Amino acid sequence: MIAGAVNSFFVEAAMTITEPGTVLALYIKELTGSVFLAGLLPSLRYFGWLAPQFFAAGRLQRLRRFLPAVQWLEAIRGSFYLLVAAAIALWSLDRPNLVLILFFSLFMVTRLAAGCSAVARNEIVARMVPEGQRAALISLRRLTGAVAGLLAGFLIGYILDARVASFPANYALLIAIAGLFFGLAVLSFSLVIEPELPIERRERNIMEQAKQAPRLLRTDRRYALYVGVRLASAGTALATPFYILFATELLGAPASMAGAFISMRTLVRIASNAFWGRECARRGSAWVLKAGTALGMLTPLTVVIFYGLMKLWGAQPTPFWVSWAFGLVFALQGLAGSAEGLAQIAYLYDISPPGERPTYYGLANTIVGPMHFLPALGGALVALVGYVPIFGVAALFMAVAYGLAARLEGLGSATPARAGVALNE
Repeated sequence: MIAGAVNSFFVEAAMTITEPGTVLALYIKELTGSVFLAGLLPSLRYFGWLAPQFFAAGRLQRLRRFLPAVQWLEAIRGSFYLLVAAAIALWSLDRPNLVLILFFSLFMVTRLAAGCSAVARNEIVARMVPEGQRAALISLRRLTGAVAGLLAGFLIGYILDARVASFPANYALLIAIAGLFFGLAVLSFSLVIEPELPIERRERNIMEQAKQAPRLLRTDRRYALYVGVRLASAGTALATPFYILFATELLGAPASMAGAFISMRTLVRIASNAFWGRECARRGSAWVLKAGTALGMLTPLTVVIFYGLMKLWGAQPTPFWVSWAFGLVFALQGLAGSAEGLAQIAYLYDISPPGERPTYYGLANTIVGPMHFLPALGGALVALVGYVPIFGVAALFMAVAYGLAARLEGLGSATPARAGVALNE
């Protein structure tokens, strides 16, 4: 359990230091001047991580021990981050086009490696953590990860300060530190003792694995509904980039409040982890999933309510306290994200047969992967219809997810105590 918490600390620190939606986007914008390329990074982050997991599961299921695969894949991720850092430091000023090609190529390799590794890491944790202790472990991992994220934020602010380092050395240093942190993460994870279960080896090639998808969705009703919940929930990504833009452009909040909003969301996640873990053990993972989707639906609806109140208020400029009140939206994001993050993997562990866990986990994530290109679609639609309709559509996606989650709860799950363990990227 301690090794898992330490692993979570270093992974979350590394991911925050190289956050594609902020740090890496700033680097690409400064390197190329392209808003499109900078905005593409968050989509590539999640798609590259999610897309290969189903097919990786077919290969990984031949293994009786998954730890060597994790060590190899995570070594690739950490070392490639160091290569990216070196390329940025050496050639950003003189050969920016070469650096751009190398950056996106190496970045995608790290995402694919991380996605394949996630399948193996989830299987290791499912094997080694007793069912009754999974809720406690997820709370501990999320706590240490959130603390790491907060500390990493201070590090980012310090290194990006022009008085400390200048372009491109500042970004190269951040990415190099992330590479080292990924190395420390895999070293800590290597301390776990992985049990070898007497499960029949079932390696499948790509074609054989592809044939499994319709069979699983057709024969396992709970799993099909679960995938539906995941797909509908992912629809809220359409609005994800626009909460802060709504606050700054329509409410007049200063850009500096972004830090306050993010801190509020993170703190709420930390504070709610223990609560959702207890509810998962007491009421079951399906109930927590339903609660998370309800909160996820309320988040964009609250933005629409803010907009309506602004119109009724009619005061210009908008009072400053309204910007602080908008923090409620980010608090709801924290609550919803904490509940869904726990319940999605918990319910999957509840219903997946031990011999098919990698396939169940990988298929759901691979199906959801393309949904993470929705922010790019949202960016195009905002120019045509504005922010409010985008938030309205996101709320509709979450309403569908809530309805499907309610049906899942009606079908029941395995024992309520089987709270799963959501691993980091």
